[in-house]
Amino acid sequence: MTNEKANPKLTLEKAQDQFAAWRKTRKKRGSIPEKLWNVATSLSESYTVHQISKELHLNHTVLKDRVEAMRMMPSEEPNQPTFIELPPMASGEVSLELENKTGGKMKIHVKGHTDINLVLLTQTFWSQQP
Repeated sequence: MTNEKANPKLTLEKAQDQFAAWRKTRKKRGSIPEKLWNVATSLSESYTVHQISKELHLNHTVLKDRVEAMRMMPSEEPNQPTFIELPPMASGEVSLELENKTGGKMKIHVKGHTDINLVLLTQTFWSQQP
């Protein structure tokens, strides 16, 4: 983790001020407000958990667990649409001319992708009785 983001020392100092103000006004044994936990965990982008817990006088293990939980949460930013290039569909062309033993004729011309079952169609044509 880097300590060289846009003036991170000021950010940590600001967090120290917020925690100090809360500690002066809190009731004994009061829980740390979620807002302050969020401040502490957001500092993990610029500082190590050890640095944050030491400077803000927080339990290292609790802070580490909260940072890990924060990182596992899905981002609140909407997913950016991604362009996916698809291969072009084969635009094959098929021409069939069939003639059965009774002289019946059938011509089939298919261009592009279709759902026609040519095998079934030709089997039906060949199995016709005169």
